[in-house]
Amino acid sequence: MTEKSLCKGCTESVMVTEEVIQELVKETEEDLSVIVSDDVYEARLKSCTSCPALQYGTTCAHSGSIVRYRAKFKNKACPLAGNPKWEKVS
Repeated sequence: MTEKSLCKGCTESVMVTEEVIQELVKETEEDLSVIVSDDVYEARLKSCTSCPALQYGTTCAHSGSIVRYRAKFKNKACPLAGNPKWEKVS
C-alpha cells in the first residue's frame, strides 16, 4: 500500500534507507555538545511518530528533514508553524 504524500515535491523515490539514516545519526555523535540527551531525543521521536506530517516513516512534510536526524540537535525545533511539538534546547 502506498502512503499519500503531504509534500507536493515528494515521491516514493525520496524514501531513505535504514542504513543511510543510521549513518546520519551516527555522524551526530562526533560532537556531543550539539546533540540532545537520549531522553529528549526519545521524547522528540515519540512526538514525530504520532504526527500526521511524518511521511514514509522517516521524513517531516513540513521541513523535508529526516526526523531521526533533526531530532538529535539542540539547535533544532519542530518545524510545525504555530504549534511546534518540541523546542530547541539551550
